[in-house]
This record gives sequence, structure tokens and C-alpha cells, in this order.
Amino acid sequence: MIEKKLSRSEFKRKAIIEAAMAEFEAKGFKATSMDDIAKRAEVSKRTVYNHFANKDALFSAIMVEMMSLLCTFEHVPFSEETSLELQLSLVAEQEISHLRSEAFLPMARVIIAEAIHSPDLIQEAMLEFSDKESPLTSWFYAAYDAGVLKTEHPEIVVTQFMAVIKAFCFWPQLIQGAKFPADDEIARIKETAVQMVLKQYT
Repeated sequence: MIEKKLSRSEFKRKAIIEAAMAEFEAKGFKATSMDDIAKRAEVSKRTVYNHFANKDALFSAIMVEMMSLLCTFEHVPFSEETSLELQLSLVAEQEISHLRSEAFLPMARVIIAEAIHSPDLIQEAMLEFSDKESPLTSWFYAAYDAGVLKTEHPEIVVTQFMAVIKAFCFWPQLIQGAKFPADDEIARIKETAVQMVLKQYT
């Protein structure tokens, strides 16, 4: 995929968001000032305010960036002609690649830390993204609509599927600073998630 070349304004906006993430992660949302963010981004404070009215707007932008990241990857479309096991394996591989991406974990650290102290920030940011459905959720609902998943609650299956993956490919890295699993371990994690769905819901 060819990356779009950023304009000067877009480049500065990106730098500001990355600086805000680093400052929020290091100091916490409340202790971080717009001056801190401007200094780390190597832009003027006025430039920061030209892009974001306040810290809340910056935090919302980080939330949207993270969620957009999960929706911009190429996703596996559901197919009635392809075996469910193969599709689930591809979906699991895709979700693991999301969690492995360089941008995901730093954003997650910032958002989860502030969710504890400032739940209103999370709720406000979520409103900006509430009309979008993730490709993962869409895939499971498509499988349900095709009658290949035996459940009245596809959203629960999505949660269980991701719980298996995140138990090895997200939470240990977030909380313990663990290394991402090696390829052979990832293969076992994928197989576990896939078989859980097949045995319980088909």
C-alpha cells in the first residue's frame, strides 16, 4: 500500500498527537501541559492550539487515531465459499498483526491509564466513533447472518475470540512489558482462538 504524502499541516498534526501520547504516557493527562506537548513536538504552542482547542480534544484525537488504525487495515471479508476454519485463522492473524503494530500499544497505554482517572474523556471520544463498526465485528455478524455461527449474540463471540488472543498478545505486553510471542507461539494462539469458536458455535 502506497502511503499518502502528508502536507505540512498534516505532518505537524501528526507530530502533536505523537508528542501528546508520549507526554500523557510519561506524566499522565492532568500533569501534562500544552507547553510540554508543544516542546516535545517541536512546534509553537500557538500551532498546537491551531490544531487542537485543548487537551481533551487531543485525547479524543488519540482515541480516534487508535480506532481508525484498527479499521484501516485490509480486512478479511466473509465468504460462504471459503471454509470457516480458514477464514477464522486469517481473521485471527489479522487481529494479531494489529496488536503487533508499532502504533497500537503506546496508544492503548495512554487510553487505558486515563480511562481509570477520567472516564468522561473516554465517553466523549467514543461518541466521535460510535457510528463506525469494526471490520472484526462486521465479519462475525456476516458469519452469523449466513447461518454458520450458532449464536444469538455474535458480539459475545467477538469478545471471546479476542479475549483468547489478547491474553497472550496484548495484556502481558501492556502490563508486564513482555515481548511479543514468537511465530510458533502465535500459531498456537491462533489455533486456540479458532478452535474455541468452531467447537462452541458451529
